[in-house]
Amino acid sequence: MRSKNYQRKHLRAPFKETVLYADGDYVLKARALNISEGGLLIDEMPSFPETDEVAIMISLPQLPSLKNFSILKMQTFSKELFQHKVIRVKAKMVRREQLSQNLDNIFRSRFGLQFIRITDQDQKHIEDYVLTFASNLIFLQTLIDSYNSDEETKVKARVLAGVLGYKDVERIAHLRAAVTHDYKSLQWL
Repeated sequence: MRSKNYQRKHLRAPFKETVLYADGDYVLKARALNISEGGLLIDEMPSFPETDEVAIMISLPQLPSLKNFSILKMQTFSKELFQHKVIRVKAKMVRREQLSQNLDNIFRSRFGLQFIRITDQDQKHIEDYVLTFASNLIFLQTLIDSYNSDEETKVKARVLAGVLGYKDVERIAHLRAAVTHDYKSLQWL
């Protein structure tokens, strides 16, 4: 088995949101898994349109840096409060991963998409999202590493995990594993 130790071309961050894509005269939904300046990983899409390039519309949240937020401010913060930028791009499929390990996934694929037409401004919005998510993820990892130091750290870690889209009811070991996985996948395959 080959080792995949190479650094990615672009930093990427989890982005588990619905995106819209065009297939002929139809506009369909798919679920994104991650995003970078260079592209998007799509899931829950039964097939890819038979064209060289696909129009995609993304509603990208503008994340704040949460490390200086108080617990109360974090607790009252929700995804609905994020401002969003609508990004329209053209993309092409560069990778397809069949998810056929079990019967639930037999008709599902993941598609790695590369942006082929994107404005500099939209690319900057994606870069800002990824860098801010990475900063917040590092802060969450720090809180998890000092989880048993005091009650405030425990509460802050759980609240921040919820704001970033992690299940805040997970056992801390599961949360640590999910955050570590996402941290490693920011840059490395």
